Amino acid sequence: MAMSLNGYIAEENGSEDFLSHDNWEKFCALAKEHGNFIVGRKTYEAVSGWDDGTSFDDITGVKKVIISREEDYKLKDGYILADSPKDALSKLEGFDSALVVGGSTINSAFMKKGLIDEIILNIEPAILGSGIPLFTKDDFYKKLEFVLSEQSENGIVTLRYKVKKHEAS
Repeated sequence: MAMSLNGYIAEENGSEDFLSHDNWEKFCALAKEHGNFIVGRKTYEAVSGWDDGTSFDDITGVKKVIISREEDYKLKDGYILADSPKDALSKLEGFDSALVVGGSTINSAFMKKGLIDEIILNIEPAILGSGIPLFTKDDFYKKLEFVLSEQSENGIVTLRYKVKKHEAS
């Protein structure tokens, strides 16, 4: 996920104009590495309006799964519709991993179901006064294990964490 320093993945209106092109390139590289990505309907709609080679349409050679509660939601060619996190993963059968890239409702749904193994955060050098958080307010708690940090030339800090699985008591 790309986000502001204070944890917002978009402005209140859904705009992600604060994100740099470098963040887009990092996302595209991860999508190609995994061979797929999963996003929610709102994120799909927001990014579909982008241009200049920064739309999900411009990413080729990967499976693109969109989660929506609307079972007859119309997608462009090249996208697959799913109705839940488990359904989205079932559409990616045969893949070793899935890249879940949001938004906050999708992030929380996957986290609550214990379906996230690793979190990769690209922190943009920006602060928003308000916005859409990385996760929705919900009832879950997960411990993380730090894996690594990197900084790009333009100031994006990438943090990687493993999500700790519950140990048997």
